[in-house]
Amino acid sequence: MLKTLLNSSILFASCLLLQANIVNAAEVSKLDESLVPVDSRSAAERAQAISIGLKSVILKNSGSKAALMHPSIAALVKKPTTLISQFGYQELDGKLYLQVSFDHKRIIRLLREAKLPVWGKQRPLTLAWIVEELPRERVIVNDESLLESRALFQAESETKGVPLLFPLMDLDDNMKVSANDIRGMFAEQVADASLRYQADYFVMASIDSTSSPLKYSLALYPVGKTEPIQTSLVSKREVVGDINAAVTEIISTVSEFYVGRYAIADTGAEIESHVTFVDVTDMKQLVSIEKYLKQLSAVKFVQLIQLNGTKARYKLELFGTEEDLHRLMNLEPRVHAQERSTIDIFNKVQASDHVTPEEGDGIEYRWQG
Repeated sequence: MLKTLLNSSILFASCLLLQANIVNAAEVSKLDESLVPVDSRSAAERAQAISIGLKSVILKNSGSKAALMHPSIAALVKKPTTLISQFGYQELDGKLYLQVSFDHKRIIRLLREAKLPVWGKQRPLTLAWIVEELPRERVIVNDESLLESRALFQAESETKGVPLLFPLMDLDDNMKVSANDIRGMFAEQVADASLRYQADYFVMASIDSTSSPLKYSLALYPVGKTEPIQTSLVSKREVVGDINAAVTEIISTVSEFYVGRYAIADTGAEIESHVTFVDVTDMKQLVSIEKYLKQLSAVKFVQLIQLNGTKARYKLELFGTEEDLHRLMNLEPRVHAQERSTIDIFNKVQASDHVTPEEGDGIEYRWQG
């Protein structure tokens, strides 16, 4: 099983690395699927595995463990058959698994009705600088590492829907980062080495596999900030039972931060916003932009309300706030915030020379799809 996980993980990470050379965020697929180990094909075990699979899918789409405690969600977890799209069995390294897919639209609708957060498929890409303390050496877990922890990290990141990328640890990386830099949480050195990967965030984590109980520490930082790094976005230092628990805790901590920032719950308020795209030259772009806006977890309704030359203006109804909307749009590599024109052709008023994605209504974007 470890060999299978490792091979698939290396392929997955390699694909992400190819993406990361061009873009920042990663698009998570298979948010409606789960793979659950089973001992037999019996009806009783299948029913139990389907419930476990639904829990996994709920967590991937919400990111919140509280979602499983909501009465409507808990009731469906006990009787999940109405949400099943399809299921089948697979054998991996002699182990039997039930692969089950659920109705994704119904899952999202259930979360919305319960006022629970929904985490969209466009998610931050995290570069993982992990040092593992082994009996005779300290090792940086790299993209081609054969360590068990490498496969465990990748499997856990896929389970929780947190795209993860490991450093190559080639000559460039080794010239900039040492195991002691990561273990000592020297963020400046690691931040500089992280720029080549164009990830959204980087996490530094140290795992002491020689101690009993096992110790780990972590710190999460944004990639690409020009000002000196002073404090981490989140940090943690704990003692756990084994390497599996350490990996789970590290990924869970990172995931919880992202959920708080990027998963959007329905506020119940009627919030309206507008976004403008510039340099729109054909119908294909208009269709792509509208399709993109509709799939954002912050967006309830989209309408193209005005075309003027190469500018397209959209009216949006939101589940969350305008800050939520622009924060999500910042993750999309095809969308780029632009300097605003001196004259706003839609409002006929003087506009500021430059905007950032936090300034609200009227931000101009360019679609590069």
